[in-house]
Amino acid sequence: MSDDIRELILDLPLVDTLMSDDIRELILDLPLVDTPDRPEGTIVIRRTDVPEERRREADDFVIANGGQIGQKPLLEVIGGKTPEGAAASETFYAVPVAALVAQ
Repeated sequence: MSDDIRELILDLPLVDTLMSDDIRELILDLPLVDTPDRPEGTIVIRRTDVPEERRREADDFVIANGGQIGQKPLLEVIGGKTPEGAAASETFYAVPVAALVAQ
């Protein structure tokens, strides 16, 4: 491989970074779950709001950025009520706000 081609390849943005930006944008467009006991510094969204074909990528993004994926009681609210409109066995993402800021 010539030095010119190697240099061009090294200057290309990493695919991982592009994917992170893409999934970050997708997550930012999702509706938030209003729950008073979310982990500090996070937003909460329903995993089912992520298109099924992108859930694995979203799972990886959340975990790689220090977030959590869980069901109740992770997000169980005071008084034993689930977030409005949520099923008892529904899965949620708690995504750190810092992970959603473009880098």
